[in-house]
Amino acid sequence: MAEISSLNAANNQINSQSLYFAATQAASGQMAQQTKKTRDTQKSSFATAFERRREEANLVSEGLPPEIAGMSEDEAIVFLKDAMDVAGDELKERQNLESMEKYRKKVSQFMKYVARNNFEVITKKRFGRNRKGKPVDPYVQVQVINQKLNQLASEMLILHGANLKLLAKVEELNGLIVDLMAA
Repeated sequence: MAEISSLNAANNQINSQSLYFAATQAASGQMAQQTKKTRDTQKSSFATAFERRREEANLVSEGLPPEIAGMSEDEAIVFLKDAMDVAGDELKERQNLESMEKYRKKVSQFMKYVARNNFEVITKKRFGRNRKGKPVDPYVQVQVINQKLNQLASEMLILHGANLKLLAKVEELNGLIVDLMAA
């Protein structure tokens, strides 16, 4: 009987040692997985930051604000619309050159984004010549991709009609001044 109890004690010791080693091995496996995830996260966060910087540079080169980089199309539209509304309100309050330039810039950014993301221009080449012997102009088709976005742009232009008329008059006056200076 003493032999059986010593065998049980030995088995318990072996089982506890094997459990210890199994637990240690499992813990080291989990640590390795966490380290790998951390490395992957660091790599992906660097890649994400790099991609975001590239997108910001592209937006700036197109005349759009870098803040919309990484935003969905709906979020970017809301951001640009709000910026245009704020600039329009500021123009109504203070009609000076600075607020007018800011409003003009915001309207321009909104319209560029709408044109960039809402319209697709398809050009189809035509063969042949016209009566004067010149090549025939190609067919150009403009497709509206997002009807809802197109409707929003139309409503924004209607709502900001008074400010846009004011800007048009200022641009007309600037054109007249340039003509006077050239003459």
